Amino acid sequence: MRKYTTAAVASLAVFLASGVIHEWLNYSVQVYHHEEAPKDSIYNPHSIILGSNMAFFAWQFFIISIEKSFGEISSEKVPQPLVPFLVIMTSLPLAVWFAEPYFQGRFF
Repeated sequence: MRKYTTAAVASLAVFLASGVIHEWLNYSVQVYHHEEAPKDSIYNPHSIILGSNMAFFAWQFFIISIEKSFGEISSEKVPQPLVPFLVIMTSLPLAVWFAEPYFQGRFF
C-alpha cells in the first residue's frame, strides 16, 4: 500500500485493519463462548465491549506517528535506547483498552 500512498496513510490503514480484526475476534469468540451465560450476567454475549480494541490501535497509530516525527526532528538529541522505552511507557497505561474484553469474557 505504501507504493501508492504516504507512509502515514499506510500505517493508519494497518492499525485500523488490526483493530477491526481484533474487534471481530473478540465478538465472535465471546458470543460462541458465552451462549449459556445468564442474561443478567456481565459475561453474556449482549454485554460485549466493542470499540476498545479499535481505540487501542488508534492510540498506537498516534504514538508511532509521534515517534516517527519526533525521531526525525531530534534523532541526535535523544539516545536511541530511550525511544523504545518511551513508546512502551506511553502505550502501557492504555493496554487495558486491549485487554478489557478478554478480562470481561473470562479468558484470563
